[in-house]
Amino acid sequence: MIKIDNTIVTQEMFGDGTLKCPIPPIETARGFIYITWCYDNDAELFCLWSLVRHIQEHHHGLLINLCMPYIPHARQDRNVSNRLFTLKYFAEAINAMNFNKVFVLDPHSDVAMALINRVEETDLPFSVAPKDKVATIMFPDNGAAKKYAPRYQLDPTDNPFIVGSKHRNSEGRIDGYELMNFTEGTKSIIIRDDICSYGGTFVSAAKELRKRGVEHITLVVSHCENNILKGEVFDYIDEVFTTDSICTVSHPKLIVTKKYRAGILNVQN
Repeated sequence: MIKIDNTIVTQEMFGDGTLKCPIPPIETARGFIYITWCYDNDAELFCLWSLVRHIQEHHHGLLINLCMPYIPHARQDRNVSNRLFTLKYFAEAINAMNFNKVFVLDPHSDVAMALINRVEETDLPFSVAPKDKVATIMFPDNGAAKKYAPRYQLDPTDNPFIVGSKHRNSEGRIDGYELMNFTEGTKSIIIRDDICSYGGTFVSAAKELRKRGVEHITLVVSHCENNILKGEVFDYIDEVFTTDSICTVSHPKLIVTKKYRAGILNVQN
């Protein structure tokens, strides 16, 4: 989904599959506009490129800010044998559009932040911890702990948090999970991470937490793939909080904050 300010861009197709896109209204009085791109597929990248080039050709000097909460291809952030380093080339395409600023939410990779020009990270549009609950924070692995503990000013000596450790077999599947710093008697847990796909890691964590007597488990992820419905997350986790950066599905236990695909974008020029 692509929006210019708060107008959704209609992306239709001709019979041969090529883009047929009406030109949306462009407000120039402020001297800048926001384009919001909530990633659904790679084909949208060409639509984005075409829109930006049109604006640059017909509205000289107008500053264009891109709000791209989810960074596509951030998982392919290194050279891997027999696999394209797609993040590098994706970043090159974004940089070629010469945005004034690029706003992102909780990037999966530091490499993405290094490759994209004039990029700024924005905060979650909701609190990590529901205010009516007293819960212990858990990070599903060491990577998440290193990323989030400093942000929330968590010190294991003053504000204990749990860190998970997953073990994979020769096929890459999780066949074991350990909890570090777990305090017996803990009843409520908030698991924090950046993205959920099918949720295998979170399910493994939840199973182990249930064995230890935890009664309520909340998962907070900035980005949630629609694939969450194909996994077992909702069989073991009581509620999942996320944003509408890439999530377009619904479930009774899925709480999606509507910030990017609907409503007024609130970021600074």
